[in-house]
Amino acid sequence: MKRMAGAAALFGCLVLLPGAARAGDGLTVCLDQAAPPFSFKAGARIGGFDLALAQAIADKLGRSLAVQWFETEDQPEKGKDTKTGVAALLADRRCNLAGAFPLLAENLAGVPDLEARLPRFQGRSIADRRRAVTLGALRGSTPYIYSAPAVVLTPRLAGKTIASLADLDGLRIGAEQSSFPDLILTVYQNGRLRAHIVHIVPGSGLLERLEADAYDAVLVDVHRFDGYRSQHPDTALRLSGFLHPTGFNLGFVGLARDADLMQGVNGVIGELTQTGALEELARKAGLTYLPPREPAVRRGPTLTELIRD
Repeated sequence: MKRMAGAAALFGCLVLLPGAARAGDGLTVCLDQAAPPFSFKAGARIGGFDLALAQAIADKLGRSLAVQWFETEDQPEKGKDTKTGVAALLADRRCNLAGAFPLLAENLAGVPDLEARLPRFQGRSIADRRRAVTLGALRGSTPYIYSAPAVVLTPRLAGKTIASLADLDGLRIGAEQSSFPDLILTVYQNGRLRAHIVHIVPGSGLLERLEADAYDAVLVDVHRFDGYRSQHPDTALRLSGFLHPTGFNLGFVGLARDADLMQGVNGVIGELTQTGALEELARKAGLTYLPPREPAVRRGPTLTELIRD
């Protein structure tokens, strides 16, 4: 809570813009209000890595920063679909950039004439709730961090070495049904772990249940665990050190036609990376910093990649 309060004070001068992105000297960034440690907004408290990085970019480019906060509804079987919501907000010119976007080729390509409804966003009107917008091709920035599924163990197994998913054989493994980690665990080595998976509904406390010893291990995005840790500073849960190889880079994203803006953003990210300032921003936000990996943009994993680790 102290970290969140400090972040709120640091970014208290930001304009929280409810309307569409304006041309000129301003830079409007769409951020998820419930995605710590990347971004969060809870009443007057705001903060997160993406917010700090957006402010640094705006400062370097000589622009004022505004934030368009949004939220994505949980889907009972799939969890959040943030990517479509971000694409809709950008297409509607609600912002110039959006943060923490998975830099996967299929996420950036776009589908001609595909329409999507806008997610909930600050300042949304009744008409906005009913509108659909035509999505366009997107352009990703230089990646600023790498993300991958990680194994987290129950506290009583904290000393166990996990070198591969095979080391989970015989353990009770918690997984949100129909999630990406669930798919990885289910198909691994032609179903080797399937009998040990304990399924729960998305959004029903995956890590809380692990801490309560409802199962022995989970496979969860490393930065989702960071978010849990920021909200539960006394947690006894720790990362095991194992990262699944199906990770991907994260970066900012904008419309493909805004190439000049992205060129400026890329220059700032490159400078902050070289000086170590980017890693320091991640540390202050409570984010596990994993340097981006080549290629900058990759395709989503194949079934063959998921079967092995």
